[in-house]
Amino acid sequence: MIAVCLIPIVGLIAGCEKRGGQQPNIVRINAAASIAPVIEAVSGDIENALGLTIEVNAGGSGVLAQQIARGDRVDLFISADTFWMDDLEQRGLIDPTTRVNLAGNRLVLIGPKDTGVHPERIGDLADKQYQPIAVGDPAYVPAGRYAAQALESHGLGNDDTIRLAEAPNVRAAVAFVLAGQCPVGIVYGSNVVGSDEVRVLLEIDPADHDPIRYPAAALKDAPNREPALRVLAWLQSERARAAFKSAGFSGLEPVGDGRFAP
Repeated sequence: MIAVCLIPIVGLIAGCEKRGGQQPNIVRINAAASIAPVIEAVSGDIENALGLTIEVNAGGSGVLAQQIARGDRVDLFISADTFWMDDLEQRGLIDPTTRVNLAGNRLVLIGPKDTGVHPERIGDLADKQYQPIAVGDPAYVPAGRYAAQALESHGLGNDDTIRLAEAPNVRAAVAFVLAGQCPVGIVYGSNVVGSDEVRVLLEIDPADHDPIRYPAAALKDAPNREPALRVLAWLQSERARAAFKSAGFSGLEPVGDGRFAP
């Protein structure tokens, strides 16, 4: 949600600016494209409960992490895997004491609702009728890396055996399938919950790829740290977990300190 500050410009300069122009009651979140719709959907509830404004910047986790590394003024980062969160932690850019896992997910093979292809197992994707396969770009998009791991676990690599259509984020991978550019795609189960345009052809075995986790953390130099921590706490509430579950994300078991287990 874009915030509009309806006050005179003098008041804006005196009262709204904070640390490099960041407005004190706006919490900026870099959120993985797959989970961003849920954050956007509950942003009104968060704003009403906490008296602040949420701005969500959605994209591939790797792209968002690079934006932060380049100095973008962000308060919270929500990644679709641990890799990019670990990268920022190693760079000293997040506060590791605030790091939590918000949700999990699963991989599915999808096709258009009226598709005529019906693979029975992931190994069938070696057949050219299923290619190119829409995936997120494995270099930047966690869903794409998980998909590549699943394919490789069945002896299918990005070589002469199989062709991938690499999308900038997982939602774009779904769009490739809907546009008819790809007969099938490997995406998150949450991407197709409630969709009447695509159908799930196969569930991908979780043992074929790394566990899917969505870690979140406040940036070490978050412009609006305190409001950001309040938002992060809200996103760990039972109300938030219900929203994640409704959107097709899997829950994580709480541990002793109220956070969620890896």
